[in-house]
Amino acid sequence: MPSPIRPRRSLPVPLILGLALLCGCAPAVSRAAPVAPAPYPAEAAPAVGIGADTLGVLPRGVVAFPVIRRLIETARRRVDVEIYEFGRADIAADLVDAHRRGVAVTVITDPTVPASEATAEHLRAAGVAVAAYPVRREMIDHVKLLVVDGGAAAVVGGINWGVTSGPNHDFDALVRGPAAANLERVFLRDLVSCGLQAGVPSATVDPAVVVATTLPDTGIRPLALELVDGAQATLDLELFVLTDAGVVHALARAHRRGVRVRLLLDPDQRPSDASADLLRAAGVSVRLYRGSGEKLHAKAAVADGRRVLFGSANWTAGGFSRNHELDIGFDSAPAAATLLAAMRADWESSRG
Repeated sequence: MPSPIRPRRSLPVPLILGLALLCGCAPAVSRAAPVAPAPYPAEAAPAVGIGADTLGVLPRGVVAFPVIRRLIETARRRVDVEIYEFGRADIAADLVDAHRRGVAVTVITDPTVPASEATAEHLRAAGVAVAAYPVRREMIDHVKLLVVDGGAAAVVGGINWGVTSGPNHDFDALVRGPAAANLERVFLRDLVSCGLQAGVPSATVDPAVVVATTLPDTGIRPLALELVDGAQATLDLELFVLTDAGVVHALARAHRRGVRVRLLLDPDQRPSDASADLLRAAGVSVRLYRGSGEKLHAKAAVADGRRVLFGSANWTAGGFSRNHELDIGFDSAPAAATLLAAMRADWESSRG
């Protein structure tokens, strides 16, 4: 009688895997490829039309300085500069060269900044007209502005012209159109504040790009609060320092109504600590920038991927009320894209 056929007994799965590992024939384990961090923008953004203006964002001084130098080198009639920190010898040499070829060069500096004073003395010795802004206790002339040929083009933002300013994460913009004319108007008004004679034209009507100043105006803080309070879906902010209580509470309110808020701060600005703690307690995503020795020097905010405010003003009592500051605001998704790309790269590199 034939023997009954008995079913084979399967080896336990752990034993099969163990044998497979011993013989080197284990199946490959699928692992997700690590996601590369978003790259920080490395060049000037293409100019974007916003109403009657064109505007191109310049991320960092290493991108902005060649644009600034080219504008000075190609200016035909006038070069007007108002700058808080001015220590770059190359730009100073460009201004002297422009003066020597017959261009009217005028510079306004903050006399409390040693590097700016040294550059101012060098420029004066070369025949360049330099005026000292009338600063007083607990205020500075924090403006960063270049205008060429009476408003044909302007560069404005938060980037100082310091020896070490190039790698700092910050933004300027190259502007042409009515906004550039309004920026020239700011410069001429500041010349008058310096005690010099200048004809100050009426502001050009420009609903596309808002030019906002402090001292004598108070226009920047209302724009900041309007941007935060009006955000519907997202708020991305890079701020060198944040201490204004009204803005802090507005950011917390935005989070409570469902806006995704991301706030990145410079890690060395300890006055921001209380604001960061309050916002984290309210559930807002707050990170400290992790760089390679450079500063997060930006004062920039983007709401809903398109509404933008940035410039020289820190979001503090001094920045909003005591100092002389200059910001621009606009509504343009294409123009905001470069700021958002930089912010995303900085946010991702600052995890943990």
